[in-house]
Amino acid sequence: TLCRSDRLVGQVLGEVGTLPDIYSQIQITYFLLRRLVGVRTEGDRRGARVAGLTKNEILMVNIGSLCTGGRVVDVQGELAKIQLTNPVCTQVSEKVALSRRVGQSFRLIGWGEIRRGTIIRPQAEIHAIPTVAAN
Repeated sequence: TLCRSDRLVGQVLGEVGTLPDIYSQIQITYFLLRRLVGVRTEGDRRGARVAGLTKNEILMVNIGSLCTGGRVVDVQGELAKIQLTNPVCTQVSEKVALSRRVGQSFRLIGWGEIRRGTIIRPQAEIHAIPTVAAN
């Protein structure tokens, strides 16, 4: 099967030169939720408050169908720089979801939009397909 054990989920396949850029680090404008979804504090009916992003914090970043880890490198106002665990093939203005570990699971804390990033240039190996001469 093509997606055996979900190892290819979120991966992008296409002809050389037709795909968006590959980023190892992204800068996003982000918006945090006021309260955590599905988590309640004792004696309070509402969810726990969402704290702001901090430098060196580990987040789960969802871009399209790809989930990858990320470390917050810098935070300035509504801008955050995130170093991704795995490079991501995406484009500027793509939406992202941000999740933080709360207890044993990750909880949605906000969303954002990619503004720019550090681009990786892949080394494409193009192999000619052998042809069989007709007799």
